[in-house]
Amino acid sequence: MSVDDYLDLLNYAKAINDGQWQADIIESLKNLSAVSEAPQVQEESVIELWSQFDAVNILIMKLFEKLRENEDSEQVFQWKEQLLELKLERSILSKKILNRYIRIR
Repeated sequence: MSVDDYLDLLNYAKAINDGQWQADIIESLKNLSAVSEAPQVQEESVIELWSQFDAVNILIMKLFEKLRENEDSEQVFQWKEQLLELKLERSILSKKILNRYIRIR
């Protein structure tokens, strides 16, 4: 049912002074609006997750570049540790993105 249908029913419930039915219709309207807003919120959260994913990828690329240019640096071990942490974070973000896409569709 559409919002207009619920509003028509609400007007009729008011006309016949059925308070319980009015309350039920209002509750249904609240649930209807929550359901219609949920996909938009999920989509925004997916966009945020993609932004984080892109940021992590950029950091990974910069670290690989540092490793290539400074193979003999004392910080190689530290950079490799950072790479492992970023790859793990990217994997977690990938799973979150996948879960959100499955819920949206």
